[in-house]
Amino acid sequence: MEFSVAHIKSDNQFIYRTFNTENVETKIIDLGELSDLEVQALIYEDSLYENDEVKEIISEQAKFFPIRSSAEVNLASEKFEKLDNDSMESIFKKMNSNWTLQNNITLLEELFTVITHLNKLWPNDRTTFFEELWFILKSNLGAKELKIIFNDIELAKKETEKNKLIKARIEGKKLPHPFTGGEFEDKVMGHYEKEFGQEFTIAEFNQEKGELVLACMIKKSPVLIMAKVYEISRIQKAVLKSLFDGLSF
Repeated sequence: MEFSVAHIKSDNQFIYRTFNTENVETKIIDLGELSDLEVQALIYEDSLYENDEVKEIISEQAKFFPIRSSAEVNLASEKFEKLDNDSMESIFKKMNSNWTLQNNITLLEELFTVITHLNKLWPNDRTTFFEELWFILKSNLGAKELKIIFNDIELAKKETEKNKLIKARIEGKKLPHPFTGGEFEDKVMGHYEKEFGQEFTIAEFNQEKGELVLACMIKKSPVLIMAKVYEISRIQKAVLKSLFDGLSF
């Protein structure tokens, strides 16, 4: 498992550690650079919470990954800086699992409102629809990165031309970025073509690599979701199935 965790140690610096099975890298970085780095979890010293800058950072980053105080995870900055891979992995898994569970519960509580909002976007603003869906999926899967491949409409530029069906994708690690599809998107959608029989199907899941592929149908249009995740729980499956069932009508 590969993941990165930041620990805010002072009002102007944080410890940035990248963990994987082979090695652990540690850096001390200026706090202003936190938003530019790939981070899967954030810890902060309790004494810093009343600091306005730290509080603002916590508020801004809370939608992207789990955040806990050092007291909540029993991990002061000195201890964090020396922690081995296996110990940190155990703490990270718990943080990520609790965060995704809370996101799952929130989505369940707001499911009708979310589905109604997305359904209004579908006919005329397909890119915004999938950008918002990307955020929902990423937070409810606790994904490290996420890619959505879907059909879009390319509007005709001349009166003599017709609108054209094209492949498009939204992908990113922290924020969603839209792209026009091409040969790769055609090939991968064709590879999973037989999986598009239901509103929501787990087409593939490699637990060791954390690679997840979901084949979904929205308004009879195929959608492929490819994510790198740390787990896929029963409640995550149930919540996402309910979401796609609601989006299929």
